[in-house]
Formats: sequence, structure tokens, C-alpha cells
Amino acid sequence: MKKKYWFLVLLILAVSVIWNIYWNSNIVVHTYVHSGEDVPESFGGYRIVQLTDIHSVRSEAQGQLIYEKTAAQEPDVICITGDLVDSKYYASHGVGGEALTLELMEKLVALSPVYFIYGNHEMILLDNPEKNAFKVALEELGVHIINNEVTEVSLENNGEKIYIAGIQDPSTLYKDPKYAYYDTNAERMEAMLDDVMEGIAEDDFLLLLSHRPEYLELYDQYEVDLCLSGHAHGGQFRIPFVGGVYAPGQGFWPKYTVGVYETEDMEMYVGTGIGNSVIPVRVFNPPEILTIVLE
Repeated sequence: MKKKYWFLVLLILAVSVIWNIYWNSNIVVHTYVHSGEDVPESFGGYRIVQLTDIHSVRSEAQGQLIYEKTAAQEPDVICITGDLVDSKYYASHGVGGEALTLELMEKLVALSPVYFIYGNHEMILLDNPEKNAFKVALEELGVHIINNEVTEVSLENNGEKIYIAGIQDPSTLYKDPKYAYYDTNAERMEAMLDDVMEGIAEDDFLLLLSHRPEYLELYDQYEVDLCLSGHAHGGQFRIPFVGGVYAPGQGFWPKYTVGVYETEDMEMYVGTGIGNSVIPVRVFNPPEILTIVLE
């Protein structure tokens, strides 16, 4: 009886290990439909693809997989919600080490407009924020970096439009004279939101890109209809039927890790991300791309 018991335990462990090895090298795509009165009629069927927490493309195979999975979604717009680079990898490899990341961005820009905000790992780009070689290369490829900015998207031959706003991670504001003097990340987030929301009307449709999901209650105080976020890595290790174990900014048993979170006025979608950083492996938590279809 004991031998059968241990055999079953070992079998379950072996299957779990094989399953996780497979999914750590793959990417799942989850599709959601966001509907609301503020979605302009002509934007029905508009496809938003979210990529988050890529943490530097490390191989040609990984870059090609991200591209193929994204292209298959036929995106109208691609939103990258921070940590496109990994700070440790970037520091040790430099801009030259990001050649595969830039190659992926070039391919994505050819698919649709690409909007990008800084996550906490983009702090590595701020020693020379205007002339950083990686930032300049992204902009030359046509990537729209919308840190603390709002832009409008209009369809051809149609007066209807939606707005896309972006706020950068508060940890990347340490050299910004406008926001650095605030005492807490929450105060910095609120100050950035005050700036980007100026001029947004109640009946405008606004998509907010923000790296950190733990500020959902703050986003809900503004005219945000839809928010895309990342940072939590799905809790890194997920326990079936329980959830994520740990997320930066939220600690153990985090509240916001994956999927959709709703308030009365808005929805927030949290992607588990694609790459890894300090912890090199995921458990029951495959890399993910999100597609949100407006209705």
C-alpha cells in the first residue's frame, strides 16, 4: 500500500514538472470581450493585444513565438504595459544585448500601432532619459512611448475616437523633478493620473495603461473605462484553486494577479506576463498574451 502511495505521489510530481517545463516555454492567449456604453459604435470588434513583462527577449525562438502568437490575434493596436526589458539583463548585456527585443518590436510595429509605458525595470533607461540608446531605437522603429501622456485613436473616414493614456511606474520617477518629491508611490500615481486625465470627458472612452494592478481603487476614481496592467507575474507560483503566491507591490497571497477585475465603472485586465526576472521559473502559471475585443 505504501509503495502504491509513493508511486502515485512521484507520478503526480513528474507530470507536474513536465507540464510546467512545457508551459514555461510556451505562451497561452486569453481573449476577453469588453462592452460598454462608452465604446464608440465604429470600434465594435476593435482588437487590443496586451503584452507585458517580457523582461528582454532572450532567444530568437522566444521572439518568434511572441510575434507569431501576437500576429495570429490580428491586432488593431498593441499595448505593452511595462518591463519590456529586464534591468539585470540590460545592465549586463547593454543595448547590444537587446537586439532581439528590438527585432521583435520592429515586427510588431509592422502589424499595428504599438504603445509602450515604463515598468519598474525601465528604471535602467533613466540615467540619460532623452538620449538613452534603447529608448531612441524604439522611437526610431515607431514605438509610441506614452509615459504620462494621452493620445487619441481615430478610425479612417469616421469622426469617432477612443483615448489611450499611459502612466509610467512610480519607481521610475526618482529623477523626475515634477513627481520625485512626493513621499509615496500612491501620491505619485495620483499626480500622474491628475495630469493625463485632464481634458478627458465622462462620455469619452479611455483605455489606461499602467504597470501596477494594486492601484485599481485609485484608477476607479478617474474616467477610466478599461485598464491594462501587469507586474504581478500571475503570482509567479500559482496553487490550483487558490491563486498566486507572491507579487511585487502586493506581497504574499496578492489580490490582483490574473484576469479581469471589475468595479461599477471600469474593468482592469491583468496579464501574467511573458518573461521572468529574479525568479526564473513559473509554476502552474504559463506565460500569457491578452486580447481584448471591444463591443
